[in-house]
Amino acid sequence: MPTMVIDGREVTAPPGANLIEAAKLAGIEIPHFCYHPALKVVASCRMCFVEVTQEVRGKPTTRLTTACNTPAADGMVVRTDTQPVKKAQNDILEFLLINHPVDCPVCDEAGECKLQDYAFAYGTSSSRFAEHRRFRHAKKLGSGIRLYTNRCILCDRCVRFLRDFVGTGELSVTDMGNGNEISVFPGRPIDNVLAGNLPEICPVGALIAEDFLFKARVWNLRPVDSVCPGCSRGCATFLDVKDNEVQRTRARENQAINGYFICDDGRYLYHVIRHETRLEHPAVREGDQLRESNWDHALDVVVSRLAESPERVVILLSPFLTEEEARAGAHLSRVLHGSVPGHVPNALREAPVSFPGGFAIDGDKAPNSAFVQNMAPVPLQDLVVTKDTVILFFNSSLRIGSVSPRDAEILRRAGFVAVIDVLWNDITALADVVLPGRMWAEKSGTFSNSAGMAQSFGAAVLPPPLTRDESDVIMDLTQRITTRISTGGGAIP
Repeated sequence: MPTMVIDGREVTAPPGANLIEAAKLAGIEIPHFCYHPALKVVASCRMCFVEVTQEVRGKPTTRLTTACNTPAADGMVVRTDTQPVKKAQNDILEFLLINHPVDCPVCDEAGECKLQDYAFAYGTSSSRFAEHRRFRHAKKLGSGIRLYTNRCILCDRCVRFLRDFVGTGELSVTDMGNGNEISVFPGRPIDNVLAGNLPEICPVGALIAEDFLFKARVWNLRPVDSVCPGCSRGCATFLDVKDNEVQRTRARENQAINGYFICDDGRYLYHVIRHETRLEHPAVREGDQLRESNWDHALDVVVSRLAESPERVVILLSPFLTEEEARAGAHLSRVLHGSVPGHVPNALREAPVSFPGGFAIDGDKAPNSAFVQNMAPVPLQDLVVTKDTVILFFNSSLRIGSVSPRDAEILRRAGFVAVIDVLWNDITALADVVLPGRMWAEKSGTFSNSAGMAQSFGAAVLPPPLTRDESDVIMDLTQRITTRISTGGGAIP
């Protein structure tokens, strides 16, 4: 592995690393716009100039070079703060700002914009440009992405991402010279499931997601580490929160799973948290109608039916549960009749999708299928369900239709069905007792992806007041059932 000196610090870099990555190991940032570790190197922005001293033909030679396409080599001496370097960086910023609108007060990228940060750190407070600035209108590119062409610095990241990483290639650099701009091909808007990554890849405010447009200032957001529940891939994410609401989802780097990116399904899944079909209170069936109830009464009804004939009780687990909830459900099953619970497989499955850049989307649209099936190996369709069966189904599915029609029909055969869920759906409609649970953004827990990698996440927002954490509900039920069985209590009249 090559060892070099960067700004007086000795650094040993992995083979093949460029100077930007080598400097990171020493805690030194080399400014750059066009370079991204997941994309091909083009060295077009020239912002990453550094001064390199290296022995050439037996003599030390010093030169300015771009750090992104210069591989780290043994014996190099690299300086990032010399006067020639500062002059080059200042000149690059002056060119980039010639036609830039400097509309930071209304730009959604303000606060996380590299051009803004570098202008303060490496630029000057004045401009020598006296001519009229070029003006271009914003335009919609498709998939909820807007291009503010005035702000674009032609770093080419978006073009390379769609062409090389996604493989769809909807964007290109059109025209020549001063007329260069990013554009879609005529009649072919951006249309792919990774398009939401474009605003994150863009180092300035040129590409903006309409979903976040004028929503909040980034310095007012509180990022929370989370895990996407959209499929069994388990991508690492940030949930950005303001006023107890998730404002957006961003990719969180995890090289073992999702790299630097996430798909649009997971990116926009946070909207389900405030969905109009959200379950916010317990309900108990009275005749043909589910009536709003309170927790004590609803749990007493459930416990009464479970305690009557524990041997006829079937505990069902959903692949949308966390590991902690699945374990608690399995413990309750053992308390009732000493056996493991069953599971209801996720019916929402698609063909898995992979991309040239290595990113993949799992076909199983549930976050914890492998773990839940290990805890509850018997599927519902292999269980005997009759009119005497009492079912307690811990569902908490984020998606309508996650229970197949065949499984729903089996549930209808049971004499009594209690469901913990987060949305009103076909399953809650057939239940005798409905208990409102919490979504992944409202609780802490762990998901294991399809490869068996466990990832923990924390609560990002406060839940609706009458909902309860599924683990808490299961423990409450376990305690009530244990007490009722031990005291010989019968059914509630």
